[in-house]
Amino acid sequence: MNATPAGEGPGGDLATLARGGRTNFLGFLLRLAARLPFLFIAGRFYGADALGRFASALVVVELVAMLCTIGEKRGLAQRLSESDDDPGHLVFDSLTVAFVMGSLAALVLWLVPAPMFPSGIYTDADRFIVLAIPALAVTEILLAAQAYRYDIAATVRARAIVEPWTISIMAGVFALAAVTSGLSLAYLISIYAALITAAWPFLRSYGLPRGWKPAPGRMY
Repeated sequence: MNATPAGEGPGGDLATLARGGRTNFLGFLLRLAARLPFLFIAGRFYGADALGRFASALVVVELVAMLCTIGEKRGLAQRLSESDDDPGHLVFDSLTVAFVMGSLAALVLWLVPAPMFPSGIYTDADRFIVLAIPALAVTEILLAAQAYRYDIAATVRARAIVEPWTISIMAGVFALAAVTSGLSLAYLISIYAALITAAWPFLRSYGLPRGWKPAPGRMY
């Protein structure tokens, strides 16, 4: 995609931005409503202690995932606006960086889980929650690429519909199956469901990166 002057194309259509803002607000309300069943299920069937341990791990996982993409979404938008390179190649550069950073962070937390579980109480299955980190990082880049093309609905579908409803449903399923680590596993499944939901419109919009090769210098 070639760079476009201010007021034209991506970044310049105020009406589209306004619609995107309304869509984002609607997504926030949908996500809030979809979280209520999860909170009920978690408190009712897993108990306050399990919910507290899950919340502690969740904060660390999502904070680390955010750090893995810090500045990258804005940088991606800038590169897409200013570069004449294939947009798909530029996005896949960012996806690779996000995946590598997220995987390294996940490995560190897998080996040293204390920051996620300061009480020291967790199961081996609980530790798998670290696998959410690279998925969260990659999903953020996918949604940022779609947002650059004004596809805010992709974020709403992934973050406000698929992710919260998947975690609620799977938490209920694991509760019925008496799975001790049901909250962590339900969260992990919901994150990957959101990733697939974000990847689908991205591939339709940008396509596969034909001819793309990792370029460490460019990624740096």
